[in-house]
Amino acid sequence: QTVVPSEVVLVLKDCDIRQIEKKYSSWLNLVIIEQKEGFFTHALNLGKKAASGEIVIFTDDDAIAPKGWVKRYIKAHKLYPNIAGISSRDIYVEINTLRIRATPDDSPYVRLYRWFIRPIVSTPQPLLRRYRLGVYVTKDYDIAHGPFIPNRTCYSLPFRGVNMSFKSEYIYDTWFPEHPELIRAPGNEQYFGLQLILKGLDTIYIHDNPVLHTYRFDSLSRTKANEIKRSLRKEEQIMTMLIRKLINTNKIG
Repeated sequence: QTVVPSEVVLVLKDCDIRQIEKKYSSWLNLVIIEQKEGFFTHALNLGKKAASGEIVIFTDDDAIAPKGWVKRYIKAHKLYPNIAGISSRDIYVEINTLRIRATPDDSPYVRLYRWFIRPIVSTPQPLLRRYRLGVYVTKDYDIAHGPFIPNRTCYSLPFRGVNMSFKSEYIYDTWFPEHPELIRAPGNEQYFGLQLILKGLDTIYIHDNPVLHTYRFDSLSRTKANEIKRSLRKEEQIMTMLIRKLINTNKIG
């Protein structure tokens, strides 16, 4: 990075912590937390709780942050001083070949759908009307992507957890959802951002601060693939329930 972060918080599970400390602690201010129980969102909450900087930036262990990533987020937060959270996109890349892979968001068919069909079939929650061009929650409490994703700046809930940032002063009482059946927790980043909206704050999406995200092509048996789909479907139902509860118990005005 062109700017060295004031600290790097790592939440690790089943890792050799001493080896990591030996390799990086001489030039990074490392805060290492060993996660002994729980799943993905538990790790996010552990990291958020330990972070002490003015801006908290999240990414995943299978992402590569381009050289100016931290600096661009610092600049963006100065440019938008009243915005609580800023997110950007991820770009799929094959690590071995460095080949860029298209994401569904880049498909012209998806873009057309978001411009002309989604506004009719997936109307936003009333408190998220101006978020309709970005990521928002629908009247049915689903997560939807508007037509400005992924190529234009707009009001938006966090796009992907692999690339998002927040002013720490606004998230001291904001947490990712923890539930015994949430392993991957799809939609956890939008749940986190929604809490800020319900406090009268705003979050935005910017298109020009991406991370490279490892592209995986898993060759799974049909049985295993179906098991994963069923598991994700159940988790999505749980997240929908949590989002509905969050909105209906914390409505503004």
